[in-house]
Amino acid sequence: MHNNIFISPARAPVCISSGALGDGLPHSDLFLTAEHGLIFDGLVINAGAMINGETIRTVSMAEMPEVFVYYHVETEDHDVILANGAPAETFIDYKERRSFDNYDEYLALFGEERSIEEMNMPRVSAARLLPPAIRARLNTRAAA
Repeated sequence: MHNNIFISPARAPVCISSGALGDGLPHSDLFLTAEHGLIFDGLVINAGAMINGETIRTVSMAEMPEVFVYYHVETEDHDVILANGAPAETFIDYKERRSFDNYDEYLALFGEERSIEEMNMPRVSAARLLPPAIRARLNTRAAA
């Protein structure tokens, strides 16, 4: 991706600092799209909803290299994998694959796009929906 795609701060990457989620997770800084979900207390929580400005923050365009790569891991079903040790969701097709650099390769391997059903787990998509107890835990870690 080229960093000029960030026409608004809402599209900027989110950095989850090492240890920000507790229990040493993630084990190293983790960079995600704001819409990418992490599994936390039985919820899928979008990274953008967890921002506390300290240990979980938006990455400014000035901090980003001119070109960078996002990896979206797609599995047969929407599932949980580890990203830098932290439980995270696999790719869910909210965004058409057509915008990905490897779209033609995908079509050659798999044919037409398929729809992936979202796993049966509640999603927190915005900061205002984040349970106060989770917000307090994230903020406590940020203050430590």
